[in-house]
Parts: sequence; structure tokens; C-alpha cells
Amino acid sequence: MSNASSSSPADGNGRAYGGRSLDERRSRRRAQFIDAGIAVYGRDGFRGATVKSLCRAAGLTERYFYESFANSEALFAEVYRTLVQRLEENVVAAIDNAPSDAEATARAGLRVFFETMYHQPGTARILLIEIFGISGEIDRLYRETTQNFTRTLQALVSNIFVLGEDSGTDAGVLSTGLVGSTIHIAMYWTLNRYSEPLDVIVESALALYVAMARQADQGSDRP
Repeated sequence: MSNASSSSPADGNGRAYGGRSLDERRSRRRAQFIDAGIAVYGRDGFRGATVKSLCRAAGLTERYFYESFANSEALFAEVYRTLVQRLEENVVAAIDNAPSDAEATARAGLRVFFETMYHQPGTARILLIEIFGISGEIDRLYRETTQNFTRTLQALVSNIFVLGEDSGTDAGVLSTGLVGSTIHIAMYWTLNRYSEPLDVIVESALALYVAMARQADQGSDRP
């Protein structure tokens, strides 16, 4: 005798099919498109990607693409958010697990950032190159994401270096400058096909953090 509760009918009422609910299947398809977007945008760029190429990479039809995303720009935005979140989590984890020495801690975070750009050139292309010039909405996403990353960095850096405290400087402004310099070093390195060794890039970026911290420390010692 069959058990109706264990059956998996294929219908549109949210009931299970193949052991998964409708929402679970939608979520899985959405994740497939995000993974496909990372691959396709990283390889072909935003303007070189098409909905058909994204569907081929995801192994799904256009019907399912439009189930989750209004257009390619909407998927790109989600891909960008996903990559930034992964990168931020990895940087924070590296800093948390690093030695307590200030320079070693900062070096650990920078190494993870630049290693990601080096070992995942598609990710670097999306985060550093393709993000610009798509639309006003994507430009706003970039600014908001950069500001959020700056706030995260400011909280982390405050535990590593003393910035802006009794030195006549502002920690938020300094953190913004550090994020900007790190991004631009990564852009330069990527566009020049990683011509400099990874260690040189990491130490060069670290030098800016150390110099800024020393300058701020000297400022705080002034009468």
C-alpha cells in the first residue's frame, strides 16, 4: 500500500519532487546560475555574456533563468555580491587566525586578497574590471559594497594598527584610502598580467598600511 506522504508529485503547488520542495529546487537553480555567472562573466566579461551562454553553463533553460533573474545585469549583481562576500569572509578568517603581531596579521589578510586575485583571474576580472560602466544601479552597488568593506576593514585595522587616534587624522578616511590603494594595486597587477611576484605585491601593499600607521602614531606623539 502506498504512503501518500512519501510520494513526490511534480506540480506547481510547492510539494516535493525528487525529494526536494519547490522552493528548494528554485534555490538550487538560482545557485547554478550564480556559479555559471562566475564562470561566464569571468571568462567573457559582462558584455560578452548572453542569457543563452549563461543557460548553457548552468545546464538550464531560459525559462529557469527568468524565474530567478530579470536580466543579465540582475545576475551579474548577485554574482558580484557573492564574490565579495566570499572574499570578505576569507580575509576576515585569515586575520582572525594570524599571529597577534600587527604586521603579520595585516600581511595574512592582504595575502588572501591578492592570492584570490591571482589564482582566480575570473573573479579578479569581475570584481576589478567588469563592475565598472554597466549601469547606474551597478555603480551604486559597487559604491555601497566598497563602503561596507571599508567599514569592515576599519574595524579590523583598529585591532591591528592605531589609525586616527589623537593624531589629527580620521580613521574612516584613512581606511577608505587603504581600501582604495589595495584595489588599485590589484587592478594594476591584474591588467599587467601578474607581472610582479605575489610576495612583492603583498609586501608593497603592506608597506602602505605600515607607513600610514607609523605616521598616525607619530602624529599622536606631537604635543
